[in-house]
Amino acid sequence: MKVVHVVIVKFKPEVTEEQKELIIKDVIALKDDIPQITACTAGKTFTDRSKGYEWGWVVELEKKDDLPLYANHQAHLDFVNKYKPTFEDLIAVDYES
Repeated sequence: MKVVHVVIVKFKPEVTEEQKELIIKDVIALKDDIPQITACTAGKTFTDRSKGYEWGWVVELEKKDDLPLYANHQAHLDFVNKYKPTFEDLIAVDYES
C-alpha cells in the first residue's frame, strides 16, 4: 500500500516569495536524490481557508517501510537543516493509500 506524506508550512514573515519558491523547488528536487520517492508535488494555496499555512507538498512512497528511509536520507536531512529556520510552523501527516 502506497504512503502519502503531506507537509503544510507557515513561513516566517521575513521569508520572501523568492525564498519560498526556491524551497519548493528544492523539495521537489528531493525526488532526484531519494530513490524511495515515487512522486512529489508542491504548491501555494489559492484560497483563504489555510489559516496562514500557505505552501504545501506531497511526497509519495511505495510502502510504509520507505518512510524512515526517506526521513533519514541525507538529502532530506540536509533539506530540513537548511530550511527549518524559515518555518514558523509546520504540519506533517502520513497515511496509507
